[in-house]
Amino acid sequence: MAKVKNITEELLRQMDTDSAGSTDVNEDSVQKIIEVSRAQVRRLKWIATTSWLITLTCVVFLHNLKVYVFKQNLDDILSENEFWFIRRSDTVSIVLVVICVLLTYLVYAKSKTLTLLQICARLASIEEHLKKISLDK
Repeated sequence: MAKVKNITEELLRQMDTDSAGSTDVNEDSVQKIIEVSRAQVRRLKWIATTSWLITLTCVVFLHNLKVYVFKQNLDDILSENEFWFIRRSDTVSIVLVVICVLLTYLVYAKSKTLTLLQICARLASIEEHLKKISLDK
């Protein structure tokens, strides 16, 4: 326990000697960075939501088209390219879903980055406040 107390006292002493001046934290620049990140997260949310809606629409349309073609037995009416498109509709659906999942993960990662930026900004303001208090004593 004495070792922990010694380490704590040493860290406090180093902080007092190192923190004679103020840190280079500018509130305006921090807020600008956070606002830019918020705008990016909002934009990415809209992109991800739109891509999920488009994907859902395409998957439902392609599935219904495939069911209609196979029920009506239109093999002789369809050209080879049209038939190829209908056969590959499952692959198209899978690719669209994978893209949407990646966009959703990107929104999640960017949101976590924004949260960490906000935490860092709050910690920097707390540090400034503590330094002002320690200089007043």
